[in-house]
Order: sequence, then C-alpha cells, then structure tokens
Amino acid sequence: MFVDDYLDLYNYAKSIGDAEWQASLTALLAEQLASPAPSAEEAKLAALWERFDQINEELKDLFLKMRTHSDSAYSGRWEERVWELKLERIVVSQNIRFRHVGV
Repeated sequence: MFVDDYLDLYNYAKSIGDAEWQASLTALLAEQLASPAPSAEEAKLAALWERFDQINEELKDLFLKMRTHSDSAYSGRWEERVWELKLERIVVSQNIRFRHVGV
C-alpha cells in the first residue's frame, strides 16, 4: 500500500473512533517508511505485475459481458479487445520473466 492509502485508512479509523486500528496503522506506516525504498528495478517489476493484474481483470469483465450479452452489437468490439489484451499480456509476462530472471 502507498502512504496515501494508510492515511486514508487512518482518517477513516479516526472517524469511526477505532483507536486500536489507528495505532496499528501508525505502526505499519512507520515500519514501511523505515524500510529501504525499493530499487528502480523492483518498482518496474511491481508496475508490470500491476498491469498484468489489470489486464486479467479487464479480460474477466469482457468474458462476462460476452457470455451474458452474446447477441450484443458490441460483441465484435469486445472480441477484438480480448485479443489486444491477450497480446499485451504476453508482452507483459515476457517482461516480467526477463526482469525476474535478471533480479
């Protein structure tokens, strides 16, 4: 999680009066800030994994649309987008493999 996420959760915990949760979030944030920052290579690998997950989510949504609305006028566009995403996923996974082996 990012610092902003911790702060959002901290503010929410404060708004509901959960002091124990606030304390645990403070400790987690302090621990995260004390740990060394990830290297540029680690950050690139994390971004690739995030994109890989996004592609899979979009594919899942498209497959669901195609299944539930098979007679839709958009089905051709959805199929085309599926192929684009599959190709992008191959490229992303190759980059992940390359970076992971290199790490």
